[in-house]
Amino acid sequence: MPKAPTLETVAERARVSRQTVSNVLNAPERVLPETRERVLEAIRATGYRPHTAARQLRTGRSRVLGLRLRPVPDGISGMVLDRFLHALTEAAQQHDHQVMLFTARDDEDEIEQYRTLLRTSGPDGFVLSSTHPGDPRPGWLVEHAVPFVTFGRPWDSRTPAHPWVDVDGRAGTRLAVEHLLALGHERIAFLGWPRGTARADERRVGWLDAI
Repeated sequence: MPKAPTLETVAERARVSRQTVSNVLNAPERVLPETRERVLEAIRATGYRPHTAARQLRTGRSRVLGLRLRPVPDGISGMVLDRFLHALTEAAQQHDHQVMLFTARDDEDEIEQYRTLLRTSGPDGFVLSSTHPGDPRPGWLVEHAVPFVTFGRPWDSRTPAHPWVDVDGRAGTRLAVEHLLALGHERIAFLGWPRGTARADERRVGWLDAI
């Protein structure tokens, strides 16, 4: 069985020192762009993979992202979750990170899981899903200076203190209604979730915008 490539293997191929390779992996801002690209090409060519445990000891980072796995019924919701998890895991791996899944009964229990995981596993950050008005999770993470991003908008603030990604339900519904209006239809109803559901209310506003 061939020996796995080492830091020295990469350094020799890239014609740089072992420390330069280490800098590219752990502090790339210290390395000139052309040198950094040469080292990265050597890493790709040799198939070198850094030792995760050793890197964690050196940098204090786990390169692990935590995500609460929620029970989702079959159908479109299950399909969306499956594609989301696949895309998130694929993107994390491309940046040499892993996704750690955990479960929780509710938001408060999820916060308790944050405490436990930060104390025992040391994830670098969390990905939150299913945000809602009055959501206590973002505030707790901001207060404790834990990096995170939400898949779902911050419903309680127009100037949130964290990054987020979401589908623009209002714009999507407005475009759908405008398409029907352009076809000559005049009586267009809106069927959605009960009022008081944030996402439903947002889409209803999109319908009203177009009407």
